[in-house]
Formats: sequence, structure tokens, C-alpha cells
Amino acid sequence: MESWDLLTGSVSAYPAEDKDGRIEVSFSLPAGGSLLLCLRQGRPDKGEEQRYSMTELTPEPGEKTSPLAPNIVILDYCDLSLNGRVEKNLYFYEAQHKIFTHHGLPRNPWDSAVQFKTNIIDQDKFPDDSGFEASFWFTCDAGLDFSSLRLVVEQPDLFQVLVNGKPVQQLEGEWWLDKAFGVFKIGEVVTTGKNRITLKVSPFSIFAELEPVYLLGNFKLESKDRGFKLVPARQLEVGPWDKQGMPFYSNGVIYQKTHTIQTSNPQKERFLVKLGNWKGSMAEVRVRKSVAGFIAFPPFELDITDFLAPGKNLIEVIVYGTLKNTLGPHHNNPPLGRAWPGAFQRGTKGGYPPGSEYSVVSYGLWEGFKMISRKRD
Repeated sequence: MESWDLLTGSVSAYPAEDKDGRIEVSFSLPAGGSLLLCLRQGRPDKGEEQRYSMTELTPEPGEKTSPLAPNIVILDYCDLSLNGRVEKNLYFYEAQHKIFTHHGLPRNPWDSAVQFKTNIIDQDKFPDDSGFEASFWFTCDAGLDFSSLRLVVEQPDLFQVLVNGKPVQQLEGEWWLDKAFGVFKIGEVVTTGKNRITLKVSPFSIFAELEPVYLLGNFKLESKDRGFKLVPARQLEVGPWDKQGMPFYSNGVIYQKTHTIQTSNPQKERFLVKLGNWKGSMAEVRVRKSVAGFIAFPPFELDITDFLAPGKNLIEVIVYGTLKNTLGPHHNNPPLGRAWPGAFQRGTKGGYPPGSEYSVVSYGLWEGFKMISRKRD
């Protein structure tokens, strides 16, 4: 009997017994775990069941937790101005719909129609006095790191972009998530208190599909009656990211510990990194800055013995989130694991909701990872 590891391709003998012409094996699987066994003809090496003693090692002082990328906030409600008439606190999709119908289309053609040859883009002929203005608002606390602030606008070439009434220019060659998402440096024109981002289109273009805008930077978020307030960043700790002012963050967070290894006999002692309560798409494990492997499935542990050296070893676990938190859907309690067009097309019934009501997943290490010594008895 052999055990086949589908992640590494390694093959090893698996304990089995021949009882009256039948092969018997025993195994235990964690929830969501898996095991692939192969029964071969012949007489391969017989696996022997091993017994081990497990000891949790104590790290050196100075554990550290830090994000790999700037924090994120989505701004998906705006004030819409059409022909001088202003409607406030509209969900972006409702505003988008009003823009297209105001310009003579039944709705947004890019999410509801099939283009035959060029029959949609052929309609891109609007008078010089057509267009719209959409304003997205955000609030900053005193002490914020304004120099870190970046604005992200989808298809920025279609819009005139202003912050607090001042034009801002796209950073050449920079983009975020997708090359169609342009980046603007805005710290110099942002102030403490309320700030306004304005997208202007004149004349109107059929390509000018209004979408949410995003802010990136060194900040944390606090829930307000409507949306969020940007406050100064503070040290990230073990625990869910959304409870620490990073509800929309989807990149990686690195958790660092240093362990001193006195002796290492790979034949008798192995060292494992083990995760406890956590959520993420996957976790990357690095030992002394080298990638030792990945953790994604129960029992959420990884053997790192071959990457260790005598003395102090820096162990890093990087937990990655998903774009669910960044891109949504965020409203009306969408079920996890499902995303369809309609889920993005409806805002909350009561208008711009408090930040605490946005639907996100609590990613992160909810408790520190452990370093385990496993010795053969």
C-alpha cells in the first residue's frame, strides 16, 4: 500500500496488514481532508505506523504582524448631477441607470444587450451640452498619513477627475488590479474632514459607465452612519482584519516569529508550522525568507524541517484574502460563495448604509500560528 501526495507528487509506504488474503488499513481524516492510497502488485517496503510526541515551541520576543499592501475602501454611493438637478446618496448602479436613461437609452447597454456588429457603439453621438457629474464623498480624521493616499478610477481616460474641486492627474504607467483601473496621487489636495471626488463627463459618451471608486493608503476605517471614516493607521495584530479597520483588504498579511532551533535530527525530530483558527484563500510559509510551502487544507500544517538551520530562524506565515471583500457584492446579505450580476445591481433599501453593514468575510489568523516539534517515540 502506498500513499500518494497530490500536492508534492511524493510516494511513501503506508501501514497495511494482510489478513486472510485481504488488505486492511486504518486512517483518520480531518474535516475536508483527503487521502489517496494505491494498492500495487508485488511486495513494496512495508510502512510502519509511527508514534510521536508533540511539543509546542516558544518563540523569541518580538512577534510582528503587517499588511503587504495598502488598505482599501470602496466608495459606491454618490451624488449625481444631470442638467443641474442633483440627487444625493445614490448607489452607483442606480446612478448609472439614471445616466443612460437620461441620454435616451433604455438602460446601461453594457450589462443588458448584445452588440450586433457595431449597433451599440454607433449610438455614441451625443450633443456638446450632454454629460453628467458624479461626486463621491469621504471623511478623514486628523493625523492621517495623507501622503499615502491614492485614488483608483476605472477607465480614467473617459472622465475629468477632481478632488475638492482641483483637477488631479493619473500616475503614468501605474494601475491597480487591472490595467483599466488608473491610479491618482491625491494626498496634496485632501484635507481633514469631508472631501469630495468628482467625475465629470461632457459631452456624454456611451462608454462612460459609472462604477465605484476606491481609495488606497496607510489608514484604518471606522464605521459611520453612512459608509466609513478614514483614521490614522495603527499596528495590526492577530485577529480578523475587518475588526481592525481593514474590511475591504484582500491582499496578504504577514505574521512573523523567530524560533531558536537547538538541534535537528531529521530522522527523529521534525518541525511543523501549524495554523489554528484562521480564514483565507491560502497561507504561504517562509523560513529564513525562502518559501517553504503553502497551507490550504486540513490539518493546516506544514513540515519545514528541511528549511531550518541551527540557531535563530525567522518564520513567516502570509495569509491571503480574496477579492470578495474588495469588489463585493457588499449589500443585502449576499450568500457567501455566490456572485452574479444582480447581486451588484442593488444597494441597500435605506440608502447609503453604515460601514458596519457592508458584507465582508473575516479573513486573517484569528490566533497565532504554532511551531511544533514532532519527535518519534
